[in-house]
Amino acid sequence: MSANYDSSMGTSGEAASKTRGAGRSFSEQSGRVVEEVQELGRTAVSSLSEAATNLRDKGQEALEAGKERATQAKSDFDRLVSAHPGKSVLVALGVGALIGYMIRSRRSS
Repeated sequence: MSANYDSSMGTSGEAASKTRGAGRSFSEQSGRVVEEVQELGRTAVSSLSEAATNLRDKGQEALEAGKERATQAKSDFDRLVSAHPGKSVLVALGVGALIGYMIRSRRSS
């Protein structure tokens, strides 16, 4: 019986030795995984920062284009009103009457 006990101890010792070796390997692997995840995080932050900068630049360009279009529309409107003052007053009167009618019909409902 003691022979069986001794041989099982030997096997147990070998398993413990393998476990320690696997533990070091697991530790090294987990360290590498942590480093890779950190690198991926840095890459993601860099990409997001670049995307945010591009988006901000495009938004700024769109805002400038919108301001230019609004300025052009205002000057076109001013020129049209100056060229046809009578028609402009009649159109404004008609739009005002239409808005008044719509408000009155809502209150009645």
